[in-house]
Amino acid sequence: MLRSLYSGITGLNEHQKSMDVIGNNIANVNTVGYKTSRIVFQDLLSQTISGGKAPAGNLGGINPKQIGTGTSTASVDTIFTQGTLQNTGVTTDMAIQGNGFFVVRSENENEMYYTRAGNFTFDKDGYLVTPDGFIVQGWMADAATGEILTDTEVSDIQLSSAYTSVPARATENVSLVGNLDTRAEPTILEFQPLMTTAASNDNIFDLHSSNGLKLDLVEGEPVRIKALATKITDMAKVYNSSDVSLGLDSNKNISIFITQSDTTTEHQLIYDSNEDDFDNNNIGNGKFKTLQGFIDELNNILNNYGATASLSEGKIKIESTNNFTINSFSGNPNLAVVLQSLVGAYVSNDTKESNEIFYEKILNAGSDFNSLGELASEITSAISENVSEGFSVNYDENSGMFVYKNLVIDADQDGIPDVSSNDIRGFKIDKAYSGTVFESNIVTSNDILLGAGETNPPIYSNRFLRYAKESDSLDNLYTNSGLTLGLDSDAVIYFDAQIGGKEPNSDPEATNYVPVLGKTVGDLLNGLESYMGLPDNSITIEDGKIKVIGEKGIPNNIDYINFSVSGASSYATFTDYMKYQTLQNASGGQLITSQTVYDAQGNPHVVNYNFELYDEANNEWKLTIEPADSNDSISIDGTTGNTVIVRFNQDGSFQGVYDLYTNNILSNLSFTLSPANGASIMSGVSVNLGTPGNYDGMTLSAAESTITETDQDGYPMGSLERLSVNDSGEIIGAYTNGEIKLIAQVGVAIFTNQEGLLKVGDTLFAETPNSGQAAIGRASTGGRGTIASGALENSNVDLAREFVNMITTQRGFQANSRVITTSDELLQELMNLKR
Repeated sequence: MLRSLYSGITGLNEHQKSMDVIGNNIANVNTVGYKTSRIVFQDLLSQTISGGKAPAGNLGGINPKQIGTGTSTASVDTIFTQGTLQNTGVTTDMAIQGNGFFVVRSENENEMYYTRAGNFTFDKDGYLVTPDGFIVQGWMADAATGEILTDTEVSDIQLSSAYTSVPARATENVSLVGNLDTRAEPTILEFQPLMTTAASNDNIFDLHSSNGLKLDLVEGEPVRIKALATKITDMAKVYNSSDVSLGLDSNKNISIFITQSDTTTEHQLIYDSNEDDFDNNNIGNGKFKTLQGFIDELNNILNNYGATASLSEGKIKIESTNNFTINSFSGNPNLAVVLQSLVGAYVSNDTKESNEIFYEKILNAGSDFNSLGELASEITSAISENVSEGFSVNYDENSGMFVYKNLVIDADQDGIPDVSSNDIRGFKIDKAYSGTVFESNIVTSNDILLGAGETNPPIYSNRFLRYAKESDSLDNLYTNSGLTLGLDSDAVIYFDAQIGGKEPNSDPEATNYVPVLGKTVGDLLNGLESYMGLPDNSITIEDGKIKVIGEKGIPNNIDYINFSVSGASSYATFTDYMKYQTLQNASGGQLITSQTVYDAQGNPHVVNYNFELYDEANNEWKLTIEPADSNDSISIDGTTGNTVIVRFNQDGSFQGVYDLYTNNILSNLSFTLSPANGASIMSGVSVNLGTPGNYDGMTLSAAESTITETDQDGYPMGSLERLSVNDSGEIIGAYTNGEIKLIAQVGVAIFTNQEGLLKVGDTLFAETPNSGQAAIGRASTGGRGTIASGALENSNVDLAREFVNMITTQRGFQANSRVITTSDELLQELMNLKR
């Protein structure tokens, strides 16, 4: 009976301990980094009443008989499950996600403790400490190199003066990463068209009128040569005023009906192409060939009626001294219509005229003639054979005009003009299709009188022009409206230009002028090309327009080209006319970027990098490195000046840097900057543009020119501005000069048996023989968790679980107390037996 009393007492004692554990857990429900505990019970040694027996014979085995004597505490375990993280926004607050403990040092330098509570701050001496002043342990970075050696013993984390500021550092290395656009375009300028007088063999479809209008003549177009018929005009080639052929070659008979004294007589005339009209012996045979022959035969008839016929400016005139009537003309209907006005009654001194009779010949442009010279031959042949034998036309290449002459022919040398030479009236050259540019330019007078070019001035057409070519003389140029540029043998053409804001980089032997005397347009273009330092055939002339194509890229943009002339005249027309329009401004071919470097005193110096397209075919660009401050100076090491050639491979990857003058490759591109502020010279500043054959620096491609990254390792003096902690536990400083430096590394400890750690208060743990020694290293390595900055780990106490444990503990305590009271009552009954 006494056993139950003692068992109940042990139960009360142990449940009281369980309540103590629960109470402690609940008390620390909001303690940062607290790890909950649990109590585990075990029974005490049992009193054996009888031992167990094995089965024997016919009897089975017998189990041992034991009575327990109560309970005791088997263990009080610490539960290291992860607590929730709470963001605080305080940089020095840290929490470990996963396994591990922060390492802190107590007042005793060799006494280390471990904690999950990361509510740290920096004290006045820069130490990172716990609220109790324990110093957080880790590794400090080398203040100069930023290197951290984590394979050494941990030490105090302290922000000393070596970390609160950084001294100035002179730039030693710079790098550029970007792209240079291959899609560069040149400047294209085009001047107003230059024209010159057409040559006799120039294609007539390429010509212009005297005022610069394109001749409205097309391939295959009919062109009519026309004049009023004269004595020598073949009657098979005559037309009326409406350009209708009279057709005497196919309908040769003409009948004339005349009435006099009530007697009507028919007279017949016949066209005969073999008739010699100028042989008077044939007059009266009724046959004719020319208009003169027709009139002669007509007179042979009319003389019988007291009348005469004559020819005047393409019209047949009949004058009468007697009375008679011409009833009609019949046979050839077209001719009859022309002669219809001669029909009617005549009285004394009566006169009648026919309609106009024209000579015409039709040519087809492009087949019968292709040039002015050929056209002149056709006109000469047509008019001289059918209108006036003294006629001729020549094309004068110097003036660009047709020269029409109508000379007096004295075939017999007797001073009497030959009948075959006549005034030319109604002279026209017109064409079938619309427009009048061609005909108004070629014929300026409808009358070319006998003696033109001999006793009278010849007749001139307007000037024919064509677009100038390289081979044309400078002293024979016109504007596109037909005005002469007025360049004479005394003139000298001067030119000046500007490219990319500078004077052209021309051949030292080049001049900026071309004398007009004996020079051609090609000489002018070559002189300008040489003066501007442009490649061959950069300046051409097409359709009379001088076209200038500069070198590609914005740096080679042609700002202007000016022409002027000196000589005996003013040459105002030339200087006013030689203006250009810009068809295309230069684009691409340039990339300018700047970078700030620092001298040993920390003074900033801006360096400009100017990339300019140099040789497109060989993928070469010029790089000029120059200071933004004109008081500073820069020279590229190992070469002359501050410009080098950057060459790329055909695939656009970087190839290397070459000397501009020797074309020798530079193994390392570097420059020397001489500051004007008294700081030491910055020599050997290495410029990294990429690895040969790779795309890790400057590249060449058909994409926008741009710098995507620049870097340099210099900086001015700076002060610590703010701290941050990454998930590896690295404490990083940001300084006012923009530098980011690694300051320290927080150490994280893990144990073989973390449950074996000893709680020593203040949320600290200490090593025990059963925990094993601390293995300290970087967070996120070797099974260690990561560090969250600006957060703290909450207690992992589960209140719901603790309340349930509290209920079961309470019931256990109550039950054990009932065991004691019941045992006491049993003893009381035993005591009452003696009564």
